Amino acid sequence: MSQWVIRDFDRPPQELVKQLARVPTGILSDCMNRMQALDAGIRPIAPGLKICGPAFTVQSVESNNWGAHQALVLAKAGDVLVLAARGGMQSAVWGHVMTQAAKNRGLAGVVIDGCIRDSAENRSDTLPIFARGICPAGPHKGWPCNLNVPVSCAGVAVLPGDIVVGDDDGVVVVPASRAIQVLEESSKRMATEKDWYRRLQAGESTVSLLGLKPL
Repeated sequence: MSQWVIRDFDRPPQELVKQLARVPTGILSDCMNRMQALDAGIRPIAPGLKICGPAFTVQSVESNNWGAHQALVLAKAGDVLVLAARGGMQSAVWGHVMTQAAKNRGLAGVVIDGCIRDSAENRSDTLPIFARGICPAGPHKGWPCNLNVPVSCAGVAVLPGDIVVGDDDGVVVVPASRAIQVLEESSKRMATEKDWYRRLQAGESTVSLLGLKPL
């Protein structure tokens, strides 16, 4: 069985990634027409986790992690593995042994449209993991996957090198081609919201703040 394997891709400047990491996911989604957010099933496995880095994409069938293991050999420090595993809930495609391997590579984290296992070990470790669920059953490795191709992950198109940002609210994907524009708009949006809080403290209503038609 053949597969598409692209070993490398263009990554965004590290400074751009660092600046986007400071922006809440809700703000980023607002600045992308309230899109680019993975569906609510993709959650951090523990509170307080944050993730930001260029996407290294893995496209696989359900219950298969052949591609994830190959990615752990090819990915570079700072990458975020995006495992598009079709939302499978019958078998885990990530375990704590893989977490250790990802840390050895210096990866920024993992986003999985599927399940993990070894949840206690993974929660107590330092690698940020965002996933759809937890399941004790293990995967198979008998089907080749595609690496660094465009994928659909939890309802969002992800290209290699797109910037993946995650926090307690979930995960958004900033297309690399729009990242500078999104960062500029996000800075303006955060300044606007700061002013909203000031006006709320002064007694103004949200109806007035948002320019809604009053009753």
